[in-house]
Amino acid sequence: MKVLLVEDEVRLGQATAELLEFEHCTVDWAQDGNEALQYFNSSHVNSYDIIILDWMLPGLNGIEICKILRQKYNFQGGIIFVTAKGEEEDCIRALDSGADDFIVKPYKIKELTARLKAICRRKSKPFIDNVYVQNAITIEREKNTVSFGSHRLVLRKKEFALFEILFINLNHILPRETIFEKIWADKLETGRESLDSHIYSLRKKIKTFLPQVKVRMIKNIGYVMEIEAND
Repeated sequence: MKVLLVEDEVRLGQATAELLEFEHCTVDWAQDGNEALQYFNSSHVNSYDIIILDWMLPGLNGIEICKILRQKYNFQGGIIFVTAKGEEEDCIRALDSGADDFIVKPYKIKELTARLKAICRRKSKPFIDNVYVQNAITIEREKNTVSFGSHRLVLRKKEFALFEILFINLNHILPRETIFEKIWADKLETGRESLDSHIYSLRKKIKTFLPQVKVRMIKNIGYVMEIEAND
């Protein structure tokens, strides 16, 4: 995994870079926003799998850098904010600027690397021959089906698309706008209430078939799919 670390705290930056390298990552370290932009200009920015981005930086702050990465450089890799900020509005702001995840200082390196690996899995193509299996649940894109054991549920196209994106991103909160733009890309004029009504319909269909699967609304952010452990 190739990582660009953007962190102005020298001790934290050095320790994080060394620990990530111990976890078999290749790390470039920038200590402010302008130095980070030099890395983008001097190399192919999309060669990085992940960018770890401090929020408060000298010069350009993390939010500004994130927007430049997504809008100017069309960066397709993962971006995770690392910050002392932990309020809900800060999380929303980070996600809205184009980040994939958000971790609050102080953090453990094992948690950080786990989040980095999870983002890389989500960014990589998850399907082989249109079939994806997780937690003994199989989804088949061509047939719009969800299977568990000998049971099989056929969903309508939009319902399946919702199940698919939430299932692939299991335990990860997806912003409402991200879900809407992915699934209604061909009909962006459709009212945002369509998402809520389709979520309601999806919940009803999986309630009996997959009672262990829960789709939760995260207030002011979006939705997350979780699988409850069997008693």
